[in-house]
Amino acid sequence: MKKASIIGLGDILKGDFGIGCYIIEALEQEQLGNSIHLAYLADDPRYAGGLLYEVDFAIIVAAVSMGGPAGGIHCWNYKTFQHNVAWLINEFHSIEFLVDALGRTELAGGFPEDLLFLWIEPKVIEGVALSKEILNAIRPTIQIIKKNLFERGFLPENALKISPIYRLELIRKVV
Repeated sequence: MKKASIIGLGDILKGDFGIGCYIIEALEQEQLGNSIHLAYLADDPRYAGGLLYEVDFAIIVAAVSMGGPAGGIHCWNYKTFQHNVAWLINEFHSIEFLVDALGRTELAGGFPEDLLFLWIEPKVIEGVALSKEILNAIRPTIQIIKKNLFERGFLPENALKISPIYRLELIRKVV
């Protein structure tokens, strides 16, 4: 049976940088099946290796400020990630833990066959609320995730529809 992992990263006490948690929470409302594992690792991706070990497909979602418009979504494959890893570590120190976890997983012989990174441009960097731009990026991010899961055979076509996201109105902040 094929396995997939979706990992959300980020600190929910740092505004938009907590988007990984909210993406995982929204995905929990979907009917994804037993072959897809969801995890939120906050700002500590050291244990990502265990979630990535011997999976066929993995997605890592986090907020990363790259200078684009707030709410913009960047899709990177592993090669692009490797190409930009020095800059990422310099800008976001917790990424170094992710790089270590990926290295341990590769060394153990269980690296994912396919790895996708979704970086979402933040706006608000403090507090527990999300900016309007990040709230508007949640549904497109989920759509990208579900489309990739469908293309790799993890979801049937009828699962591409996104369920209503109920809890997010409680954290809305107009900025």
